[in-house]
Amino acid sequence: MPSQTPLPDLAVALRNGPFEVALDCAVRASGLSLERIQHRLAIRGVTVSVTTLSYWRRGRSRPERPQSRQAVRLLEELLGLPTDSLVSLLGPQRPRGRWVKNPPRVLETEHLWQEYESLPGLLDAMGSTDDGLTRLAVHDRYEIDENGAERRLAVTMVLRAEREWVDRLVLISRGDDPQRELPEITDVRNARKGRRRSDPSVPLYVAELLLDRVLTKGETDVIEYTYAFATSGARTSEVGTGFRAPARLYTLEVQFHPDAVPVRCQRYAGTTAGAMDPAGQVWISASGRAAFTVEDPGPGFQAMRWEWE
Repeated sequence: MPSQTPLPDLAVALRNGPFEVALDCAVRASGLSLERIQHRLAIRGVTVSVTTLSYWRRGRSRPERPQSRQAVRLLEELLGLPTDSLVSLLGPQRPRGRWVKNPPRVLETEHLWQEYESLPGLLDAMGSTDDGLTRLAVHDRYEIDENGAERRLAVTMVLRAEREWVDRLVLISRGDDPQRELPEITDVRNARKGRRRSDPSVPLYVAELLLDRVLTKGETDVIEYTYAFATSGARTSEVGTGFRAPARLYTLEVQFHPDAVPVRCQRYAGTTAGAMDPAGQVWISASGRAAFTVEDPGPGFQAMRWEWE
């Protein structure tokens, strides 16, 4: 990870923090890659993606949930650090769960995608951060090509207007490969393509679909569209979507190419794109299909991650 200023000595970083600087120093001192660290965590029964480790290391997210803090304690051992040297830099654990008084029922878009600094500017360019629609039901159907990259994503949404005169749907998508051409939105049903803004360095893109009819408050409609990639890209290991508000039903279906079937899949969930924890195993069928359905998903992200070997 490139740095603009010299990193402090490891002992100084562990004493003074912050957490991400101390973790970065410890990883560098160990000489281990994030992939190797992830593998050693997995051997010990703790599943953390390379992306999440990278986010922790860069300060783009922090380990908050019990499973994440368990991973940090194991990191201390794997990196040869004193017990609690990293955990102590995290401070007290934030309250979570049903016992938290008045949990938020709607998340701001910027909070949901807080790991991406360019998103507010992209949304400003679109003229709004809220399209006024609740996703009552979403069905995502991914196709993974022979290289392990996303080929297509077909989406069906049942939407409800939460205010008067709703006329568009705003889509936010994140990719894995900045070198890959952004996908085209095709096969749009009950809407038409509008504006599109992107940050290719992530890659992150925001697009709008203009509804065929203006919805009044409480009205519902069904929208379908597809993200289609013209060329193959880097191998991916995660797909999913985020919800600003509670939904009724979410189904995530992934069809793997016969030449690129992973060895294991898991469902993940969390309040932001960079802070998700395991939520159960997902079976891979003989035909290379993996799927799960979640009833009443709350605000946050639902995703599937897999291991190639």
